[in-house]
Amino acid sequence: MYRITRFAGVCLAIAMLMVLTGCSGSLRKNYMRDKAAEHVYRKPLAEIWPRVHEVMNDKGYSWRENPGRYVLETEWRESGGGTLGPTTSSKFLVEGVSRADGGCVLRVQRLDRTTQEIGTNYTDGVVRTRTERAVAISGGGARSSLPTQQTFARDLQMELELLQRIDPEAAARLEADAKSAHP
Repeated sequence: MYRITRFAGVCLAIAMLMVLTGCSGSLRKNYMRDKAAEHVYRKPLAEIWPRVHEVMNDKGYSWRENPGRYVLETEWRESGGGTLGPTTSSKFLVEGVSRADGGCVLRVQRLDRTTQEIGTNYTDGVVRTRTERAVAISGGGARSSLPTQQTFARDLQMELELLQRIDPEAAARLEADAKSAHP
C-alpha cells in the first residue's frame, strides 16, 4: 500500500510540474506579445521599413503599398479548408507610424475570412430518370456559399515576429524579461 501511495504522490508531483511548466511557457509568450505591442523602435521608419518587406516576403505574402506612406496590405492567402470544410483566408495590414521623439512603431492588423460552400441537389429527392440518378450519384448539383464570416484584430504575434527580425537585441532583452517575470 505504501508503494502505491508513494507512486501516486510522485505521479502527482510530476503532473503538477508539467502543468506549471506549461503555464509558465504560455505566460512568457503572452508577456512577450504584450510587450512587443508597446515596443518603440529607436531607428527611423525609413530604415526599418525594408525589413518589414523582407519578413512579409519570407512568409510568402505579396502586397500593395500606398506611395509615400508606410502602409502595406497583403493579398488574401488561403490558410485552410477544402471541399468538405470551411475555407479560411487571411491578410495583413501593416502600418508604420513615426513618433516625434525620432522612433517609430509598427502596428499589424489581421483580417480572417471564412466561407463555407454548400451543395444543393437538383432533384426533389425523387429520382425519375437515369440522368437524375447519375447526377445524384455523382454528387452533382448546384453549389452555393453560406455568408462569409470576417474577423479583424490586431496581430500581436506578427508584431513580435517583426520585432525579433528587425531588432533582435531588443527581442532578446524582452525574452530575458519574460523568463524573469515567469520562471
